[in-house]
Formats: sequence, C-alpha cells, structure tokens
Amino acid sequence: MDYKLLGQRIRTARMSAGLSQEQLAEMVGLTSQHISHTEVASTKISLPALVKIANALHTSVDRLLSDSIQDSKSHLMADIQTVFADCDPDEMYVMLEAANAVKKSIRVRKLKRIE
Repeated sequence: MDYKLLGQRIRTARMSAGLSQEQLAEMVGLTSQHISHTEVASTKISLPALVKIANALHTSVDRLLSDSIQDSKSHLMADIQTVFADCDPDEMYVMLEAANAVKKSIRVRKLKRIE
C-alpha cells in the first residue's frame, strides 16, 4: 500500500469537502496531528480510522485506496469526470489537449526505457 498516495487522496478529499484538519479530526475522533501525519504519510492509518475518514468525507475506502486495488481505472475515470464536471467547453478543450500531450510524452519515455 502506498501511504503517501493514500495521504494525498485524503487531503484532496478533505479540502474538496471544505474541511480543515482540525474539523475532520473532530468528526472522526482523532487528533489534528494524526490527520496531518496521515496526510504526509509519516504514520500508518488503521482500518477503523480510514473507514471513519472515508465516511466523514462522503467517499469510499476503495476510492481512497484506488492505487492498491485492481479496478483502479474506473475510480480514476470517476475522478477525471469530477475534474471536468464544472468546466466550460473551452476549459475542457484545453485540458483535453494537455492530457493528450502528457499521454504522448509518457509513452515516448516508456519506449526510450525499453530501447
């Protein structure tokens, strides 16, 4: 399990919910320091705490763990859809062009590593 990615996802979900670390900590019965340490991966979170955090953030544990589960592509697609949801057509076009450029760059790098 990648605790750094898990912490980043918790932080992103917390910020999207408009909550401070202190507010989330109070909601789930943890200290704000524990939330902070979880977000920067300096501590490992327990399963009960992870479930409480997911519930408080109105998300699922599998979404927070999406790098650790087999069906992460569907979760990533849902995240992408969320990012695009409030964009106007011009923003969507620019973001799509950027995504295509990044994809091309990644594939070129992968090919260079193989050679």
